[in-house]
Amino acid sequence: GKPVQSLDSIEAPVRWQRSNLVDGYYFGQPADESTGQKIADVMQQRNELIDAVVPATVLDQLANTMQQLEVVQQQLKSLPEPSVVYCGAVHTGSGAFKGTGHNGGQPREIHVLARGNIQSRGRVVSPGTVPLIADVDWQFDLPADHTEGDRRIALAQWLVRTDNPLTWRSIVNRIWLYHFGQAIVDSPNDFGRMGRLPSHPELLDWLAVTFRDNGQSLKHLHRLMVTSSVYRQVSADRPEFAQVDANNQFLWRMNRRVLDAESIRDAVLKVSGKLQDELFGPPFQDFVVERPEHSPHYEYHLHDPNDPASHRRSIYRFLVRSQQQPFMQTLDCADPSESVAKRDTTLTALQALAMLNNKLVVCMAEHFAARAAANYPNDLSGQVNFIHQEALGRIPDETTQAELIEFTQQFGLEYTCRVILNLNEFVFVD
Repeated sequence: GKPVQSLDSIEAPVRWQRSNLVDGYYFGQPADESTGQKIADVMQQRNELIDAVVPATVLDQLANTMQQLEVVQQQLKSLPEPSVVYCGAVHTGSGAFKGTGHNGGQPREIHVLARGNIQSRGRVVSPGTVPLIADVDWQFDLPADHTEGDRRIALAQWLVRTDNPLTWRSIVNRIWLYHFGQAIVDSPNDFGRMGRLPSHPELLDWLAVTFRDNGQSLKHLHRLMVTSSVYRQVSADRPEFAQVDANNQFLWRMNRRVLDAESIRDAVLKVSGKLQDELFGPPFQDFVVERPEHSPHYEYHLHDPNDPASHRRSIYRFLVRSQQQPFMQTLDCADPSESVAKRDTTLTALQALAMLNNKLVVCMAEHFAARAAANYPNDLSGQVNFIHQEALGRIPDETTQAELIEFTQQFGLEYTCRVILNLNEFVFVD
């Protein structure tokens, strides 16, 4: 469309272009036949008035110009489709916000501002970090003609110094939080004075040194934690221990943890046989975009859960920061527009209803049932055992098997799959 010219100009779609900003009429498809006839009559009257007022020479000139315009438009249509070119430019900025591109990559000077006044600049601040490491200058030793890239390299080298007291502790603390449900320092984003003290400072130091001195291998660190006797504990409660340490701060049992939203979604896709495990590539969209020309609406309920493109792992999901996915949000998925140090864990009735009735779960339960029927045709007992084994990792006992067979005979295999996927045993790590 044409730009709308007013106090602010915007590129408007066809409906809102200038020629259509009229009183009560839309120069597109009329609402009914009578409206179209009225518009045609008005246009005819307009043309007659123009012919009566405008000199013939001007009308002839206008007609010739229109013919020339038509010829040019035909020539444009005959041209091949233009190629798509991705290009970029350096935004140099202005004032105190100038970048480095205008000066050959040389960083601009940063001054101490007296009382925050940008017009009152004091001494120049040299690049550096916070003074964390004893006997190490917290300011970077860089030549006078250094570039912005040199500053970034210096910061990266400082972060991975073997004597950096923060980097290695922060990494192992977050991985411990992932595996055990609670961190050694319960404020993963804050190791400072406003943060929490470590519950096991010696353990934190030992893990940090072990991680640092073994090639900074995350795989080695994961293996070390999951093979430990602490991780392999059961989550069963013991009243005599709970009286001493009710919050399990000293890990006398394993914390019973609910899977995160991404893991639950991936597990549902996995047991259904629809999970696509290819790596890399663009993200998938589990929504339909409506009215993309302005303030797009992300309609998650219109997405087809049987779309194979959306059957990838949740790490490849396209995240809309302004509008969360309702199913994932119900399962405590973090808000992508915020920095979340650790996720809140809730147990609500909405979660149970979502795991029973959500479109994705219902569709994947049908595929799960089809898998069982294909593996054990005409064998209801085998189908029930297969579903239980795939979802929960074990064969059901005789009582459970009899109940599931009776339920399946009454309601069907798809409903049995929905019941299994809604069990605590499926969504909890014991």
